[in-house]
This record gives sequence, C-alpha cells and structure tokens, in this order.
Amino acid sequence: LLIYWDDAVVYADTKRICLRFYGDERIAFFVAHENKDMNGILLDGILENLSAETSVMHDHNSINYNERFTFINIECNAHLQRDLQKLADESNHEVLLEIKALISATIKDRKNLVQAGTTRFDDGYLENFESKLTELLKRAETLAEANTSKYSGGPERALIRRIIKYRSNYFAWVYDFSLPTTNNLSERALRGTKTKMKVSGQFSSSKTANNYAMIRTYIETCRRNGINEYDALTRLCDGNPYTVEEIFAECE
Repeated sequence: LLIYWDDAVVYADTKRICLRFYGDERIAFFVAHENKDMNGILLDGILENLSAETSVMHDHNSINYNERFTFINIECNAHLQRDLQKLADESNHEVLLEIKALISATIKDRKNLVQAGTTRFDDGYLENFESKLTELLKRAETLAEANTSKYSGGPERALIRRIIKYRSNYFAWVYDFSLPTTNNLSERALRGTKTKMKVSGQFSSSKTANNYAMIRTYIETCRRNGINEYDALTRLCDGNPYTVEEIFAECE
C-alpha cells in the first residue's frame, strides 16, 4: 500500500491555517485545521493507523518519523533536487549539482528499464550508485562544514546532514521500482487551493475552509474514479451523493 500526503498554509480571515491532503490515484481526502501540528494529524486518524507494510510519500517533515507511527517513510526527490539547486546557487558548491545530476540520471535510467520491462537495477549498478553517492556526500559535507556564510552555511549543513540521516528514505526508489520518486501527486492535489487563493482570496473562516475540503474530497475522489464532476455535483445538490461503494463500483 502506498499513500501520498502533503499540506499547505492557507488563510482564513487573515489567519494562517493548514489545508492537508492524503490520497493515492483513486482516493483524495482533504481536511483543514487551524494549526499545522501533530494534534491535527492525530485528529485525521490516518497516519497513526497505517501498518508497517504501508509506504508514505511526503516532502521532508520530521513529524513523520514520530515513534507512534509504524509506516515506511519515503522522501520526495523533486524537493531534494530543488533544495540542492537553490543551495548550489547560493554557495557556488559544484558538488551539490553533481548530487542533483546523479539523482536525475538514476531516475532516467530507471525509467528506461521500466519501459524495457525490467524491474530492478543490477547489483553492479547499485554498487556504483552507492559508491558515487557516498563520495559526493563526503565532499559536500566537508564543504558545508567550512561554509561560513550566514545565508547559505546553516541551510547547506542542514541539508547534507538530512540526506545522510535519511539516505535510505530518499533513495528507496533505487531499490524498489514500484515506489515513486516524487510527491507530485500531492502537490497537484493542493495546486488548486493555491490558485483559489490567488484568484478568489482567502477563506472567510476555518469552517468554510473545511467545507471546501469536504467538497474537494468528494469531487476529486469521484473524478479519479471516472465519474463526471457535473454528475457528482448534481447528485450532491439533490441530496443523493455518490457513496464510496458506488464510486469504486464505477471504476470496476
């Protein structure tokens, strides 16, 4: 089982609140909370109830590594590559771009193998990847420790330490081709919220934000299972919304 999740800061009557997404290719669940914290996650009742066989894709958030959770964490490489590029621009450390290039090349090689019907890298490729990554991280760590810039020094050290600490979580996809490399599914799900903020402005309250989240949950889950949004809304307004059983039956 694989689940994606992410959250975004939105505004309700000028106050910062959190809009969160959980889902996969068939299910979309949105929820709003006044605070972006563990209490909200526990109220959602999702992460705490996932088994040790479930993989959860997310942008790096230390809250996912809380001891009360048993799922497998996998980290978004798209965010990692953006962080590497940003710090390379600020520090002029070429090794950060080399790490980014290694990730891009490995993702491309994996894609080519998948298209050819291959399900894994051979042992020699994996050994070379690990050796090259280790060498690059050692160089990056040395340069980061010597970076005295008040702008890039701290963030660069934090990033390299994070990659080293969560190395297996960032690169699980190298060993398991069934795992995604990015959290783009969650980002796409939340993109409409950001667009709404630009066009329509803020929510009037956290209650209206949650109403929006419930409607988005319904419409988006219907759409992902081949149900026309207009039909879904028509039934909702008629007081006869699609049930979960009907939604999944439509996709069978």
